[in-house]
Amino acid sequence: MKEKGKSEKEKVFGSRLATRVSCLVSLLLCVSAFSSNAIAQSGGTFTITKSVIAGGGGRSTGGTFTLDGTIGQAVAGTTSTGAPFTVISGFWEGGGAAISTRRSPFDFDGDGKTDIGIFRPLTASEWWINRSGNGQTFALQFGASTDKITPADYTGDGKADIAFFRPSSGEWYVLRSEDFSFFALPFGTNGDVPVPADYDADGKSDFAVFRPSTTTWFISQSSGAPTKIIQFGLNGDRPVVSDFDGDGKADIGIFRPAPAEWWIQRSTLGLLALQFGATTDKPVQGDYTGDGKADVAIWRPSTGEWFIIRSENFSFYGFPFGTNGDVVAPGDYDGDGKFDATVFRPSSSTWFISRTTAGTQIVQFGSIGDRPIANAFVP
Repeated sequence: MKEKGKSEKEKVFGSRLATRVSCLVSLLLCVSAFSSNAIAQSGGTFTITKSVIAGGGGRSTGGTFTLDGTIGQAVAGTTSTGAPFTVISGFWEGGGAAISTRRSPFDFDGDGKTDIGIFRPLTASEWWINRSGNGQTFALQFGASTDKITPADYTGDGKADIAFFRPSSGEWYVLRSEDFSFFALPFGTNGDVPVPADYDADGKSDFAVFRPSTTTWFISQSSGAPTKIIQFGLNGDRPVVSDFDGDGKADIGIFRPAPAEWWIQRSTLGLLALQFGATTDKPVQGDYTGDGKADVAIWRPSTGEWFIIRSENFSFYGFPFGTNGDVVAPGDYDGDGKFDATVFRPSSSTWFISRTTAGTQIVQFGSIGDRPIANAFVP
C-alpha cells in the first residue's frame, strides 16, 4: 500500500512538473517570437508586481531564477521587491509606445488634484493657495502687479512651481516647490505672451513665448535640445497650448477670434484646423473626457455656457455653468483625470467647481480683484 501511494504521488508530481515545463517553454517561445536579441535579466529571490510580459500582467514570483528576454512596456510595473538582484536592460525591448504620465495642472502639492488659488496683483503681489492634499492654505509675496503669472512644474518634481514672467525685462522668475529657493533667467521680450508647457515630454515645463508681432514661437527645451523657433499663426491670434494628440508633448496652437478658428500643430498627428465658437468666447482647452488628449473647448461669457469637442470622435456637447462676469478656471480638481468646468465669481469671491466624479463644490476663497491661478493661460 505504501509503494502504491508513493507511485501516485510521483505521478501527480510528474504531471505538475510537465505542466510547468510546458508553460515555461511556451513563455520562452513567446518571448523569442517578440525579440530575438533581448538582454537577459537575472538575480536572487524577488517579486515583480504588475509587470507587463508580452502584453500580460499580474504577479510573477519564485526562488532564484533567470528571466531571459523579458519584454514589456517602457513603463513595466509599479513595484519590485526582494533580495538584491540586477536588471541589466532597464527599459525592455519590444513593448510598444511609452506611456505618458498624466498630471493635473496647477497642482502645488503633488496629490494629482488642481488646487484652488488666487494671485493678488499688488505692488508686492501675493499668492494664496489652498492645498487639496491637507486643506491647508499657504500665502507668500512674489512678483509685482504688472507681472504675468506662469505657474507650472519647471523642476520636474510633480508639483507646480510659483512663477511669473516680467514683460518689461523679458525675465522669468521661478520659486522652486522643493525648497522655496528661486531662480531667474531672461527669455523673451516686452510684448511676448508666455506659453510654458512640456513640449519635449521630459516631465518639466519649458520656458516658451509667443511673439504676436512676428507670429513666432520660441521654446527653450529643458531636455537640453536646441531652442525651437517656429512661425505659426497670424497677428491677433491667441495661443492655446495643450497636448491634443496624447503623445505627452504640448502642442502649439492658436485661436483666431474673428472667424473663431482653431489651428493646432500636433506634434505627432500633424495639423488640425477647425471652426468652433464665436469671437467673444474664451478658449478653455483641456482633457474633459479623460482619454489623455486635450479637447477643443470654449466658454461663452454672455450665457455662461461651455461647449466641448470630444477628441475621440469630434462630436460636441454643451452645458450651462456660470454667468456673465465670472472668471473661468478649469482644471482637474478631483484628480480623476478629467478637467472640471470651474468659474470664480469675483463679486462674492466664490468658486463653483463642477467635479466630474466628486460632484459640485462651492468654496469662498479670495477677494474682489483677485485672479484665479487656474486662469493663468486663458487668453
